[in-house]
Amino acid sequence: MTRILPAEYRERLERCTEAMSRDSIDCLLLLPGASFSYFTGLKFMRERYRLLAALITREGKLIIMGPSFEEAKMGSGPLETEVHTWTDEDNQYRRVAQAVEKECGAKARVGLELTSNYYHYLAIREELPEAVFVDPTPATSRVRAIKSEAEIECLREAAARTRARMEKVPSQLAEGMTELELAKFYGPGAMVQFGLTTSMPNEIAGTRRLQKSDIIVIDAGDRVEGYRSDLTRTFFFGKPSEKMREVYRVVNEAELAAIEAAKPGEPAEVIDLAAREVIEKAGFGEFFTHRGGHGLGLDFHELPICVKGNREPLEPGMVLTAEPGVYLPGEFGVRIEDDILITGTGHELISQRGLLYLG
Repeated sequence: MTRILPAEYRERLERCTEAMSRDSIDCLLLLPGASFSYFTGLKFMRERYRLLAALITREGKLIIMGPSFEEAKMGSGPLETEVHTWTDEDNQYRRVAQAVEKECGAKARVGLELTSNYYHYLAIREELPEAVFVDPTPATSRVRAIKSEAEIECLREAAARTRARMEKVPSQLAEGMTELELAKFYGPGAMVQFGLTTSMPNEIAGTRRLQKSDIIVIDAGDRVEGYRSDLTRTFFFGKPSEKMREVYRVVNEAELAAIEAAKPGEPAEVIDLAAREVIEKAGFGEFFTHRGGHGLGLDFHELPICVKGNREPLEPGMVLTAEPGVYLPGEFGVRIEDDILITGTGHELISQRGLLYLG
């Protein structure tokens, strides 16, 4: 069942154009990706040589432009759309420029979505020499940061699916298995680490074999209608050392502090600072080497970025992670991560916590 209905896409477009007006953006150019899908309801692959793009004007007009063989799909979205096509013989960048010039003028203030490929930017800029390219964030990422009830339900279900996978970990472990063998249960985007590799927070699954008394870190997620969960759990295989238990206890308390700090009106940095205070007091501050969390939605990493120095206020409808970790070089690492919804009065933990290690 599709949760994101046409009325929601219309509301998204309205919020987008309101933000464009506030920030004097004449039009947005979106290439296939999360923002493209968010506003158009369509999914396309981004190609190197063939261009496909959406143009949104400040007045709320939506134009989808691309190869003629995609015409039917380009016009099949939930919104009223004008479709422009071209063939491989045409100058596709000139055609995009012509649409911008017609709708907004040659000197338009153009917000080109920030994940656009640099070579596409160079080619479009060459065809629009008088245009001013501006930051599209207020009309793209900041609009996407506030989730609707339908989006939140997708995120809840995705978190539930990942949590259910994590609960099966004990039955999946076997001495001598490799990280890659365990990772097959969690998909290609999952990070699965054993023993020493847990001390390197972004190390991908490899051929290291599971041994007794190893720590296991699994960072994984699921998707529901494109919306992603992002959970990390740390397990012990066999009897953990006292040092392992102590680090786990500290990271667990740090995550609890970060979750408790998640409230509307608080700066986004509060997630990081609350977790970091606990870890620093325990003497492991230098080993917490990444930010405390990040926004979550169609992308794994969205606004808000929960890092020291980010004073952007948390708002109701934002979904973000709390993910403190301690990584001891040459020894082991521990990370625990959950997904949190900012509500009107506080927060809701949309992923169930738990001490899911093997003792």
